[in-house]
Amino acid sequence: MIMTSLRNLALGVIASLGALTTAMAQGFTPHVSGEADLGLYGVSTFNAKDSARRGTSLYLFGEVATGFHIAPGLSLQTVVAFEPIGEGDALGGFPMDGVIGFRRQSAFLEAFFAEWKPDDALTLYGGRFVAPFSRGHHDFPGILTRIRAHEVQMIGDAMGVGGTWNFLSDPRLGEHDISAAAFTLDRTFLSSTWLTRRRCCDERYERYNRNTEQQGGPANNGQMDNFALSLDGDKFDFAPGLSYQLSMVSRAAGKEDGTAREWGYSAALRYEQRWSAAHRTLFFAEAVQFRNADGRPRFESETGDETTIAERRSFTTLGAQHRLDEWRGTLAWQRDQRKRSVDTLPTENYLEASIGRDIGHGFGLDVGYQYGRQLIEESGQLGTTHAVLARLSWRGGF
Repeated sequence: MIMTSLRNLALGVIASLGALTTAMAQGFTPHVSGEADLGLYGVSTFNAKDSARRGTSLYLFGEVATGFHIAPGLSLQTVVAFEPIGEGDALGGFPMDGVIGFRRQSAFLEAFFAEWKPDDALTLYGGRFVAPFSRGHHDFPGILTRIRAHEVQMIGDAMGVGGTWNFLSDPRLGEHDISAAAFTLDRTFLSSTWLTRRRCCDERYERYNRNTEQQGGPANNGQMDNFALSLDGDKFDFAPGLSYQLSMVSRAAGKEDGTAREWGYSAALRYEQRWSAAHRTLFFAEAVQFRNADGRPRFESETGDETTIAERRSFTTLGAQHRLDEWRGTLAWQRDQRKRSVDTLPTENYLEASIGRDIGHGFGLDVGYQYGRQLIEESGQLGTTHAVLARLSWRGGF
């Protein structure tokens, strides 16, 4: 299947390149398009049982996507991501009762792949990409809701092939797509991290200067036996504002530390109710679960005995956002539950409320409050945190 997909993609690229001269004669001109979604974030934790969390963190989080359209249906797609890569830094980190700005800020190539669209219903691609699993890391409203989902459920650093097929398009039954990808963890130079660079494998960092076999983790086995499947639907005649996604992912155990295959499942619903031309409310929910999370890695106990960590990780989000013209207000709850056989962790809960406004020229400003029940690193118990959140965002195309 993988070899067939690669061959079809290669044949499609050759065919499109062969048609370039004809297309240009018919009026097609190679061009570049792009869009940016960037945010300057501030997290100020003013009350926390864990003193290390008190203080203020400032950082940049977002992405710039670019498409190089070479021929009709053929393009090269790139996404450059910006985020801090320290453990927990993208959620406020550990400012130690001070102010930290752009600590361990970094950038990297999140996606770099060739895309071929032989027709309007089918898209094929190959290269480096984010696997088609779950959706909250891409489109959750709010301030930190999307970032928290990004930390838990996004399957990035995938190198392989994939595609999306619009198998049903009906005015009554809606639009339905199925997406599939086969991949391995990218250990090529494309996985390099820019700006802040650290060699593997410092536990204080979430990314290193380049992925290696030594860092372990699911899908880090050098084989194309990892896969993701996703089913999406929207544009229902009986419920115009309804959309859904069902997805699954399976990743083999990493050669260095894993002992079992990881399986992930997700289900997401969104519904937007339009009350008038100015008023509309979006309700969103998603549940994600990983079994054998992280590939059931090996673990050395305090007595020196080696065992494995069998973990079932569940991440749940419920929320609503109401919009009135340029104004928006969001309320969201998220839970991160990690049931482990050893080295147990408590369940964390977060409640976020925010209000924001589009202020023109693609800019937006959001401010909010977060209540959290988070892990205290030193004791392994839960502690309460209260934080003020802010984001200055910019979205635009070019």
